[in-house]
Formats: sequence, structure tokens, C-alpha cells
Amino acid sequence: MATFDPDQIERLGWRQGAVLGSELAVEARARAPTWVALKDRDWLIVTSHDCDVVGRSLEKEPFAELLRAVVVQQKAPDKQQEGGRNPRTLQFDVDVGSATVVLSCKVHERWSLPRELLMNAAPSSVLPDKQRRLIAEWLAKRYIRAAFPTAFDLRWRSKLKNWTGLLQRKSGWVQGVYLRLNTLTELESTQEYRCHLIVAVPVKMKPEPGWATKRDEIEREFSAFWKQFSPGIAFDGVEVLGTDEVTLADIEFYQRFDADWVSYADDTPTTPAAADMPS
Repeated sequence: MATFDPDQIERLGWRQGAVLGSELAVEARARAPTWVALKDRDWLIVTSHDCDVVGRSLEKEPFAELLRAVVVQQKAPDKQQEGGRNPRTLQFDVDVGSATVVLSCKVHERWSLPRELLMNAAPSSVLPDKQRRLIAEWLAKRYIRAAFPTAFDLRWRSKLKNWTGLLQRKSGWVQGVYLRLNTLTELESTQEYRCHLIVAVPVKMKPEPGWATKRDEIEREFSAFWKQFSPGIAFDGVEVLGTDEVTLADIEFYQRFDADWVSYADDTPTTPAAADMPS
């Protein structure tokens, strides 16, 4: 076997989001789990971090992780599965020449490829940064997404479509929603949860005409939504702040309210990952 050469891997252009070409796809298919029914048209995408893909130690990082993406015959991604909304299935589109391809991924259809094999051929393509970041955040959210008490969820989830509709209407103005509960324990039906929201607005929107009006509108509509669940949920208010006004100390005791998928619909940036770290 040839001496391991991480510089060759980097020269060939391997990184997170790289798509295997036909030669390496054969190697990958031979190592796929038996329950994955691979097809020739499938895309096999590297999901390992850039630093791990080109890392100098094969002993420390012997494998590159792969994710299968199936080409689906749709004009656009399914709204229930795009942007990381569904924790098990993800759909997104990619421009290929003059055409647009819709890809569908399942979170369990992942496996590893010996990293030294990346020295043998260049990737067929590399996903755009937005799609690469989307896949990484979707996979990470499976393990770090916010968890709220079932008793709390049951008190408002019947209005989930209304909530997501509200977020979609405000997607150009909302970069992140953070929720704080007075307790994360399961409460009896006679006991109320108290909640407070922070809504982070992209700083670039603050100079826009009508910012003050839009801020009041967001506060009013978000308040109206959450006040309807009294007495089971007592709403303690909402702060609408620019991202330049929100500090880690501000959100230390809040949890991201699982609305990341909305921001992708409007091509707005996601909140930096550091802002989602729990205390």
C-alpha cells in the first residue's frame, strides 16, 4: 500500500461536502451497511469535518464518514423535510449545470470509508457552502437539539402549524428564537409553565426602513401566539433584539427553539453554533 499522504488528499480537493466519483463510489458501496439499497445515481457525500478529512494522522482519523443522498424526482424539496426540520430525513436542492437536482438523505444511511482511499481520486464535485453547513447542522442537531418537557409540548403542539407559519412569515427578520422555561421537569396539569422568548434579528436588518415597526409587530404577534395557552403556559414576554445586542450571557439559560429550518428558506445566515452551546 502506498505511503499515506494527507497533502495528496488536500491537493485533490477533498473536504466536508465532497461527493465521491465513480471509482471511489465502488469502494464505498462495497462497505455500505446491508440495509442500504444503493443505486448508481446516488450521491455519496463526505460529512467528516475538513480538518479530519485532511488530518495528518491516519491513526487518529482512519476513516471519512459518508452520507448517502438519493436523487428524487421533484421540482423542489418537500417542505416537511427541508432545512433540517425533520431530524431523520433531509431534502435539499443543488444546481448541476443548468439543472437543479433534489437530494434526499436519511440520517441512518451513513458509514465509513478508509481515509487513505481518498488519495486515489478527486471528488466529482463539492457541495456549496450553504448545503454543506445545512448537512452538518442537521446531523449535529440529532444529538444536541433542545429537549423540552413532554407536558409542556402537549400544551401547545396542537398549534404547531400556526407557529411554523408565523416563523415562515417572519423568516427574513428572524435569525433565531430562544425559549426559557421556569423548569424542565414534567409538571402536573394543575401546575403552569412560565416561558420567555428572545427573538434574534439579523443585524443587517436593523438599518432597514420600518425596523421599529417590524420589531413591534414581531413582539405583538409572538406574544399573541403564546398568550393563548394560559393557564397551562404563562407567557412572561418576548425581547426582539438584533444579533449585535444578544450576548452569550443573555441566552445562557435559554434553548434554541428548533426553528433553524425556517432561516434556510430565506437564505439568511444561521446563528453561530457557539450561541447554541448550553451552560
